[in-house]
Amino acid sequence: MKGSQGSIQSTSNLLNYFREELKAAFDAIGVDSTENTEAYLVHLLENFVRLDPQLAQEVGFQKPAAFLLGDAMNAPGEQRIVAYRRLGDVSLFNCGFFDAHLTRRGTVSSQYYRNVGRIAYGQLSDLMMFKDPGGLFQQIYEELADKFDGFVEAFKCLGRPKKAQKGRDPSPVLQKLRRGESLDLSDLKSAGLVPQSTKKKKD
Repeated sequence: MKGSQGSIQSTSNLLNYFREELKAAFDAIGVDSTENTEAYLVHLLENFVRLDPQLAQEVGFQKPAAFLLGDAMNAPGEQRIVAYRRLGDVSLFNCGFFDAHLTRRGTVSSQYYRNVGRIAYGQLSDLMMFKDPGGLFQQIYEELADKFDGFVEAFKCLGRPKKAQKGRDPSPVLQKLRRGESLDLSDLKSAGLVPQSTKKKKD
């Protein structure tokens, strides 16, 4: 049970951490968002920091975005929603944190990846309009599509010193992400985002 409590605490710490960082980024660049879309973005960041194995090949677009878009367009039924959501999320994360890397590769412009992400969220909004007209996720995906560039800029701003917050140091976790380096458990522990090891369990 202690392990479960630790996991819950870790998730709570990460979510609170990203919520504060994202609000600061929004304030710094003048982007606004509904509460539900903000919560979606916070959970998106938390998922990518944990680097779910299913997302690993898409981080940095190791698998070309065109292939991911083709997979989403050709996916059947409910799988299409999942595929478009993954593509939109990956596009937003990569454009926000790895824009320089995408640009250096030179095969396509970073604007192409932005367009792909915007299309993915737009398709999601349309799909949800048929499934649940006016529902929560239809509204969230519509906002993500409409404000995609603004949210990319907010992600770019994450971890940078904020002029309005004198004395605020850049987050080492976000700085490491921005350099394209993988995070491990020690990074999250040093940032106080997961509990430090406690006494060994007794048999």
